[in-house]
Amino acid sequence: MKELTHKSISSFCFILLFPLLLGCSTFGGSQVSDDPAIVTQQQEVDQLKKEVREAERLSEEARQREKAAKDRLNAAEHELKALEERAKRRSEY
Repeated sequence: MKELTHKSISSFCFILLFPLLLGCSTFGGSQVSDDPAIVTQQQEVDQLKKEVREAERLSEEARQREKAAKDRLNAAEHELKALEERAKRRSEY
């Protein structure tokens, strides 16, 4: 059996890595064109994406505040019932 040589190992690695290197260099740039209209539209899209993420974050915070308020309401109602029961028992004695 023929032993693998340094040259054959290098060739094998190059064959495996070449598509990766080519793909990274092809898709690495975020700007598709130098056309000002395209650049402007891309900036608008990026800004709108940021706005959507911010709106989603605010929406999630609002949901969490709503849940916390409902939890406090339930706890207050439970405490009210307990106090009413205690007052009812005191009046029975």
